[in-house]
Amino acid sequence: MTGMHSWLTTTPGEWPRLRGKITYPSRASVLELAVHLARPVAGNVIEFGVFKGASTRVIRDELYRSPVWNFRRPPKRIFACDSFDGLPDEYENLAAGTFATTVPTLRGVRIVKGFFEQSLTPALADEVGPVSLAHFDADLFSATETALNWIDPLLHGGSLLLFDEFDGTDDAEARAFAEWCERTDHQLTLIAMFGREPSGGGDTPDRRALFQVVGDERHRTPPPLLPTRIRRKLASRW
Repeated sequence: MTGMHSWLTTTPGEWPRLRGKITYPSRASVLELAVHLARPVAGNVIEFGVFKGASTRVIRDELYRSPVWNFRRPPKRIFACDSFDGLPDEYENLAAGTFATTVPTLRGVRIVKGFFEQSLTPALADEVGPVSLAHFDADLFSATETALNWIDPLLHGGSLLLFDEFDGTDDAEARAFAEWCERTDHQLTLIAMFGREPSGGGDTPDRRALFQVVGDERHRTPPPLLPTRIRRKLASRW
């Protein structure tokens, strides 16, 4: 096992050598997997960091397919939290104000506008209720720390936490997560880690990381959605 940890962390300056030579899974693929695993878990979905809503749309579209097989479960609501005023501080090679945009139109999504320190309120926590999946894409340590502290009482056995920039030139999300783990009573396990391109315009590859809260609840990995099963069954006959 000597040196095995090096496969799990990023190597500074490695991206120019890797660019165009590897096939990292897309963010959409990772999000679809996270939503798939969250289907049997009670609760709603919340996203911290939205920008123009590309990832939110992936989550929404994947959730819209779920009633095909789990029609007995109540539908999940999606909450999308962002200031839409851009980064309040510098992040890696990105200046403050980067990612400023108009509030996107996201049908079927509850948009929560504002910096997390003001927008993540007890009233919002009551509205969100138990969380099945939380997607963290706020980049900064302070924003991630605020989101983790706020969401803590909404997590339960089975809740999934997906980090978009967990390790890279700036490991802000990983540091916020590690410090939060020391404060929380939740037991968490790493489900998967995915390589990705640099998130902040740097020269170091990043990592996406998916964790799950371990509790007394028992969960089964959900089966593929009906259309996928049908396509695979038909394809096996060709």
